[in-house]
Amino acid sequence: MEFLPTLEKAKEIAAENKYKVLPVSCEILSDICTPIEAMKILKNVSTHCYMLESAQANEKWGRYTFMGYDPKLEIT
Repeated sequence: MEFLPTLEKAKEIAAENKYKVLPVSCEILSDICTPIEAMKILKNVSTHCYMLESAQANEKWGRYTFMGYDPKLEIT
């Protein structure tokens, strides 16, 4: 599993003191862990989790799933 930015790059960005928050991402192939399984794991970390999925009009499955937890803001 590869995280972006790398730890070295994250340290460089942090040293610049320009940002208070640094988003970190990683790609997880769905044959390793499905989005639902990943959401269950995130729910153990935070009560504020989200999942956004892409989909085409005629497709059952979307190509991408974006997940996260502990958002800075919430829309209700």
